[in-house]
Amino acid sequence: MPDAGGDRARFRFDYDPRRNRILVHIRDFWTMETVRAFAAAAGAKAQEVRAIRDDYDVLIDSRDFPVQANDVADLLPSIAEAGLTLTSGRAASVVGSHLNKLQAERTQTHPRMRIFMTVEEAEAWLSGE
Repeated sequence: MPDAGGDRARFRFDYDPRRNRILVHIRDFWTMETVRAFAAAAGAKAQEVRAIRDDYDVLIDSRDFPVQANDVADLLPSIAEAGLTLTSGRAASVVGSHLNKLQAERTQTHPRMRIFMTVEEAEAWLSGE
């Protein structure tokens, strides 16, 4: 179980019912324990929102999430994949650097997920523009 100031401080989930969107904020370097805590929390939030609507989108703000160790980066796509099975919506991740974008594009290959450099681009894509 992560401590309140440790792993949980590295991620946060909010649901915006007006936009029908889960907002995910991730930051800092992660350990395998952080990944496990994140996976559990993400699954719980997805199930909570799915009980309301099953067509929600996800916007991941990872601008404060540096390039991760390969063992951490390689596990994140399976978490995204599992989450996207619970919705018919899209997922967009906003990264903080071109290196982050390259790592994310290497690992995230789901057809309903895209990586962006700005929140505006991500918002436009999620809106179908």
